[in-house]
Amino acid sequence: MSENASTSEKIAAKRAGRLATTPESAKGHFVAAWAGKCSPRRAIKAQCLECLGFDRQAITECTGWACPLWNFRPFQKP
Repeated sequence: MSENASTSEKIAAKRAGRLATTPESAKGHFVAAWAGKCSPRRAIKAQCLECLGFDRQAITECTGWACPLWNFRPFQKP
């Protein structure tokens, strides 16, 4: 990116890079969050999936108790 690139161009480039490494099953969560068209719950799901390598089981077993989203993480047993 050149030094003159606008902030929106920089953001678009970062997001494109992130999507390139995101599994197809999770891409919709990121696209919806970036568009502002998802619930906070879905945005949290996207964050947790990315944080733990897109492994749903790892989210249920997450030991990141200091994470501010830990109590809200998806895929927990009721």
